[in-house]
Amino acid sequence: MNLEINEKLEQAQQGVARLLKIDSMIQQLKLEQSKLESKTAELKDILNKENYDVEKIENKSIASVFYSMLGKLEEQVDKERREALAAKLKYGQAVKDLEDVKYQIVKLSSERLNYVNCQQEYDLLYTEKKEQLLKESGESAQKILELTGKLNFERINLKEIKEAILAGRKVLDSLDSTLDSLGHAEGWGTWDILGGGLLSDIEKHSYIDDAKTETENTQRLLRQFHTELTDITINSDISIETGGFAKFADFFFDGLIADWFMQSKINESQESVSNVRSQVLNIVAKLRRMESQSNTNSENLEKEIRQLILTA
Repeated sequence: MNLEINEKLEQAQQGVARLLKIDSMIQQLKLEQSKLESKTAELKDILNKENYDVEKIENKSIASVFYSMLGKLEEQVDKERREALAAKLKYGQAVKDLEDVKYQIVKLSSERLNYVNCQQEYDLLYTEKKEQLLKESGESAQKILELTGKLNFERINLKEIKEAILAGRKVLDSLDSTLDSLGHAEGWGTWDILGGGLLSDIEKHSYIDDAKTETENTQRLLRQFHTELTDITINSDISIETGGFAKFADFFFDGLIADWFMQSKINESQESVSNVRSQVLNIVAKLRRMESQSNTNSENLEKEIRQLILTA
C-alpha cells in the first residue's frame, strides 16, 4: 500500500474532525455569548440603579433627610455604596467573560479556514486508496479500508480525550489554588475572631484578593473545559453543573464590601468550590477510563489490519 496516500488520508481525516469540532465549539460559544450579552445588559441596569441610589442619598434627598433624622444616614450611605460596588464587580466580571467568549469565537473562526477543503481532499484520497487496494489486495481490500478508517477515527477521538483531560487538570489546579487561598483566609479569619487585629485583617484581605483573581481564571478554564467536551464520543451524558461555582462568585461579589470576611462566608465559599471540584474530578476520571478503552480499541484494530495485510 502507498504510505504517502495513507499519511495524506489520515491528515485529511484529522482535518475533517477538527473542522467538525470547531463548528460545534463555535456554536456552543455563540449560545454562551447570547446569554452573557443578556446578563451584561441586566447587570448594567442594576449598576445604574445602585449608582443612582448612592447619588440620591448623598445629594440630600428626602430619603437622606429621613435617615439623618433617625441617625442612620452614614449607615444607609455605606449600605448603598456596598451594593453599588458589588454590582460594579459583577458587571465587570460579566464584561470580561463576554470579551473572552468573543475572542475565542474569532480565534476559532480564523483557524477554521485551514480545514474547509479537508472533506473534499479526504473523499478524493479515499477513492484513490480504495482503487489501489482493490488492485493489490483483492477481497481483503474493502475490509482493510474499513478498519483503517475506524483506526483513524479512534486515534482522533483519543486525541480529543487527551486534550479534554489536560483542560480538566488545568481547572482542578485553578480550583485548588482558590481553595488554598480561602483556606489561608479562613485561618486568618479565625485569628481575627480571637482578636488578631490589623495584621489579621490585612492578611485576610490579601488571600481573598488571591481567591478572587483565581476565581476569574477558573471561570475561563471551566468554559474551555466544557467546550473541549463538545465533540467527544461519550456513551453517557457528561455535564458540568456550575451552579455551585456561580454561588461562590455571588458570595464573593455580594459580600466583598459588606461582611464578606465573616467566617461563615469563607466556609460557604469553600464548600461551593469543593462541589465544583468534585464534579470536574468525576468527569476527568471518566475521561481517563475512556482513554484506556480507546487505547485498547486502537491496539485491537492495528492487530486486525496487520493480520489482514499478512494474509491478503
